[in-house]
Amino acid sequence: MASLAKLPVPDLHDTVARFAEAARPLFSADEFETCLAKLNDFVATQGPTLQARLHQRSAEHANWLEDWWNEYAYFLNRSSVCFNVNYFFGFRDTPQPMAQARLAAALIDSAVRFRSQLESDSLELDNIRGKPMCMYQYQYMFATCRHPGEQRDWTEVYPRSESTHIAVAHKGRYFVLRVPAASTNRHADIAQIERQLQIIIDTTAQLERAKSIGVLTAALRDDWYTARECLLQVSSDNAASLRVLESSAFLVSLESVAPVTHKEFSLACHCSDGTDRYFDKNFQILVFANGRYGFNGEHSLTDATTDMRLCNVLVHDVETVAAEAQVTTAGDVAEGAPATFEELHFDYNNELLGHIQRAVEYFDATVAAHELSTLVFDSFGKEQIKKMKVSPDAFVQMAMQLAYYRQFRHVPATYESASTKAFARGRTETSRSVSAHSAAWCKAMVDHPETTGLHAKAELLRQSIANQSQFTAQCAKGSGIDRHLLGLEFALQEGEERHALFEDQVFTGSRHWKLSTSQISDPILAAYGWGEVVDDGFGVAYRIENNALHFNVVSQRMGSARLCQYLADALMDMRFLLTNAHKQPHEIMAEVDAVANVLTSIKLLSSSSSQPTTPTETPAPQPESRFRGPFAETPVAHAMVDGLDRLPSNEVICALEARLSRFVKESLSWALPSTS
Repeated sequence: MASLAKLPVPDLHDTVARFAEAARPLFSADEFETCLAKLNDFVATQGPTLQARLHQRSAEHANWLEDWWNEYAYFLNRSSVCFNVNYFFGFRDTPQPMAQARLAAALIDSAVRFRSQLESDSLELDNIRGKPMCMYQYQYMFATCRHPGEQRDWTEVYPRSESTHIAVAHKGRYFVLRVPAASTNRHADIAQIERQLQIIIDTTAQLERAKSIGVLTAALRDDWYTARECLLQVSSDNAASLRVLESSAFLVSLESVAPVTHKEFSLACHCSDGTDRYFDKNFQILVFANGRYGFNGEHSLTDATTDMRLCNVLVHDVETVAAEAQVTTAGDVAEGAPATFEELHFDYNNELLGHIQRAVEYFDATVAAHELSTLVFDSFGKEQIKKMKVSPDAFVQMAMQLAYYRQFRHVPATYESASTKAFARGRTETSRSVSAHSAAWCKAMVDHPETTGLHAKAELLRQSIANQSQFTAQCAKGSGIDRHLLGLEFALQEGEERHALFEDQVFTGSRHWKLSTSQISDPILAAYGWGEVVDDGFGVAYRIENNALHFNVVSQRMGSARLCQYLADALMDMRFLLTNAHKQPHEIMAEVDAVANVLTSIKLLSSSSSQPTTPTETPAPQPESRFRGPFAETPVAHAMVDGLDRLPSNEVICALEARLSRFVKESLSWALPSTS
């Protein structure tokens, strides 16, 4: 890490100019001109002084932004970490089914071995295409816990001597699992951990939710601070139990639920019912009753991209154990001291029970107020997007822009997380997805589709994608604008007058992230997400696979499911647009008519072939695929037939007719307004 460059302080004039360019499409002309005047005054007056302080701070610190960002984004944030800060992963299924206790044991063994590698400096350094990345965050991966404060939170890092144990949560109760050092016999190590976990599963009685300590950690931070102080004051045993719980290397949740669908799995990894969790822990490994598993990460000092290094090891090790022919049982014993566990006990008084009741009410009300929806878009993915000669990530970002605009008819302030880990102690920067081109493109597609042709729309889209890619690249080089603007604001000294810019509605409103987005496209993931960051916004996590796109959308009943549908429509429309921009509307309409004629012919043929046959009649042989030949090669057909091969013939015909009608009336309204 010592060889990594410091995060640069961007040029003041460049940041102001690029901010103006990014903010302009979000506001009216009058609002923007008012802000622009303040920007110009800021550059001429207070700006240079604050900029000089940033340079001085950069000379004195390893990273001029680090402490300020942690304060602003996390420790001063009084929202619930469960719903508004933590991120979650849901992993792909194991190749062979694994019982809950064995799966959890394999995960614990893997994490313990990873920690040993980390602490012995035997991990390979992170890099992207050979370029080294900062690994400073890894020191906070194990044995840390966030604590609520009266006005600000803080994170405690526990020494190795106090943090060799694992916390286990099951049926609302907490246990401390003491695991001996890993031996060369991995199977035996896993087996003895499994035996202890199975005892916990078999013998633990359900604790009533009214006594759940874990649900307190999902409360608003001010409420959790008050409740935690009460918890500590009830008895010395509570303080001791809490110390053991919070100083654990990590927490494993043995969940009683068995999520099946994408939505159920995401919800279970996101929050479940709050009882078998401790959301302040550095990370929680989630093991469900049906053998599915996931991860919940506390975000204050580590980012999801850092935790993915650990998660890849966890999944690889578990899948190796699951696939190996050698079968070990819980009766196998490892060399050395065995694994042991004991339950952590807590005492209660009426005041503490009141805090828990309020936390339960808040948790349930917040879950009820939220809408989590998922979209598995399998019509195409990265491979086809690359064939269109555009960035897959920027392509998806523009799909979100169009989907949001169709739903709300305005351009949203949009945050995409960009990494700055190429710099010492680097974390993230804001890649702004909105540009003048993207706003113009959305309006051309939705407000006045008849005023521009396909070629003009396609050019706007390509320029929007190029702008987004360029902005993200600048962020990765340390030339973003939002962290710089935050630094200028933090550089103000106590008692110093704040420039009017910092209170301007454009300046503040352009950072009101109605779309908070991020991509992690790792094949080990089956789910990934977090909550919205503003009350009237969406949290959109997405994954880009070779032949599919996955979205997890969370909001406070803003229409998450509807946004998913608009996303699917936008993706189809964008592919159609980029592959047909050279065509005239009458050529596209001719394709539509051709498809309609083929459907009519197929329907008539199907109707006649469904009549009873005589003994001498032989049914006509069916073609290998229903979607071959000239019909299947038309772009319109491509846009319609995806995913229909698995349906019976009659259902395919009806579905195709419905899609054709909708394709013309809705999806192509921007291309063929005369048909709407």
